[in-house]
Amino acid sequence: MTEPLRLPAARSAPEGLAATTDWFESLSYGLVLLEPYPLEDLQAAVQAFRGRMIAHTAAWGAERWVPRGGDPFAARLYRVVVSDHAWFETSFDQLRWFLGIVENEDHGGHRQALGQYGRLVSEAVRRHLGDEQSLAARALPSAKG
Repeated sequence: MTEPLRLPAARSAPEGLAATTDWFESLSYGLVLLEPYPLEDLQAAVQAFRGRMIAHTAAWGAERWVPRGGDPFAARLYRVVVSDHAWFETSFDQLRWFLGIVENEDHGGHRQALGQYGRLVSEAVRRHLGDEQSLAARALPSAKG
């Protein structure tokens, strides 16, 4: 028999957005499976994930990665990455909204909905980080960065 998933203490959220994304996706998967995480841990986990995304967006510096040399793929990728940063604000507001439903009426169905949305956000952040890596490989940072 396998050991059930366990959420590490929220104060143990890993450093960095990529590691936090993997950690949050595991937590979300556990919610879908009705793992009985304490509400306080869920609140802290959502806050930690959101905080990592806010820090990531603030540190990214869009002006540094403006594509040079007329690469149409890099130009499109740049637009996607920049717009993702704005869209993630809405995604994390929605994640917080799902958490609010659990806070107001904590039952399995609401926890599963939070978990499903958490998985969706985690996958979107993972794709976004890959897009940023692709952009970095195709575009030289500008002299402004």
